Amino acid sequence: MGDINRLASQAQEILGRDAVLQDEQSLQFYGRDWIKDFKPAPSLVVLPAAAEQVQAVVRLCKESGTPLVPSGGRTGLSGGATAAHGEVVISLERMRKIFEVNRIDRTLTCEAGVVLERIQAAASESGLYFPVDFSTRGSSQIGGNLATNAGGIRVIKYGNIRDWAVGLVAVTGNGDLVRLNGALFKNNTGYDLRHLLIGSEGTLGIITEATLRLVTPPKDTARVLCGLRSNDDILPLLAFCRDSLRDLSAFEFMERRAMQEVLHHRGLRDPLSKQHPAYILVECELNDQAAPQHLTETFGKAYEEGLIVDVVVSESRAQAQELMNLRDLISETLSSHYTLHKNDISVPVPAIPAFLHELHSAINEAYPGLRVVVFGHVGDGNLHVNVLKTSSIGDAEFWQQCRQADHTIFSLVQKHRGSISAEHGVGLLKREFLPYSRSEEEIEIMRGIKRAFDPAGILNPGKIFQAKHDESPPQKR
Repeated sequence: MGDINRLASQAQEILGRDAVLQDEQSLQFYGRDWIKDFKPAPSLVVLPAAAEQVQAVVRLCKESGTPLVPSGGRTGLSGGATAAHGEVVISLERMRKIFEVNRIDRTLTCEAGVVLERIQAAASESGLYFPVDFSTRGSSQIGGNLATNAGGIRVIKYGNIRDWAVGLVAVTGNGDLVRLNGALFKNNTGYDLRHLLIGSEGTLGIITEATLRLVTPPKDTARVLCGLRSNDDILPLLAFCRDSLRDLSAFEFMERRAMQEVLHHRGLRDPLSKQHPAYILVECELNDQAAPQHLTETFGKAYEEGLIVDVVVSESRAQAQELMNLRDLISETLSSHYTLHKNDISVPVPAIPAFLHELHSAINEAYPGLRVVVFGHVGDGNLHVNVLKTSSIGDAEFWQQCRQADHTIFSLVQKHRGSISAEHGVGLLKREFLPYSRSEEEIEIMRGIKRAFDPAGILNPGKIFQAKHDESPPQKR
């Protein structure tokens, strides 16, 4: 690694003194994402304010052989934004300009540091709609959302964020500023490099700007909370809703434990008459006058046919928000009140009930001291598996059991032909488990792509797969 003090002085000449941080508090703050599995150990934090400054920093680091970790809102859960080996953290939080909302082609162009909530608001102010949404909307940045191909609660109707990226501007590991696809909706001139950057976790390039597609907003939305007899009722209800609801926009799953934690720790009211083994939260867009009545009748029919055993339909926007809070607040609630190990996985939608049954059976048998809480996005097979520490075991034993349990969980994922990471990426957390989802041939192709974009290997090294020179694992907590 190059001389950090010399690099800091050079960076100050480019960015200004206030944009280069070396104090311990800043290093700890910017050096990690939400996951607590790894100890942050960056050597420097830089805060560029423009794409050209990002480019200059990358070139400095390439010349000195200093690795870089791109940093957005740091809401990821895989260690993808964790600097564990003295890297320079390059935070894009000062790059928060929204350049344009174009009503003609229905696009929004902005810098990578803009938080998702601002993009949604800017679209709304122009009478348009950006439908990608998740609970960290107020802090996650669009560059990081794209770098992890984030999905969220409306994937069942609108897809992942990949589907909404028209064009990108990025800086490669070689220090080149590349403009990928511009504002074109059709461009068949060879490889579409923007889709290599999306989901690459900052290992190929640092996204500095994005042009995003917008659509007509729904006139209104309603939400429905359903109680189920068991997880076996998930798929019949999903098929029924897809057949019956033209504008189904979310189909979210919560186990009883997830609901109990939110109700208890948040002091919220249970909208249903009693507790149930499983819950589904449905969101439906209301785009015509008959839609509210049709929605009520649809779930009345679902109840009569035995697809659900309890139901409440929102009758106002306030009630709709109350129902969404039950799902939105799960992750934050668990993180605030427990030491926990998170896993973000996916399996084919038809495999969800069998996977859940096998998951709980395997964990209960092998690790009786662990509590598992599952919730997620049924429409795309994305499940969030949370392992909670109980008072019966210490921290060291807990983390050891979690790493062992990961093999159990990922073996089941592999059995059902799923993915060990659905939307938070591989990062540091899951790189040793990558063969559960990717073949040796695929991994070698990915290494080749990495070399093409980042020949010096300075961009987020050790993430997704171990860097060739990275023999020592990051320090665990």
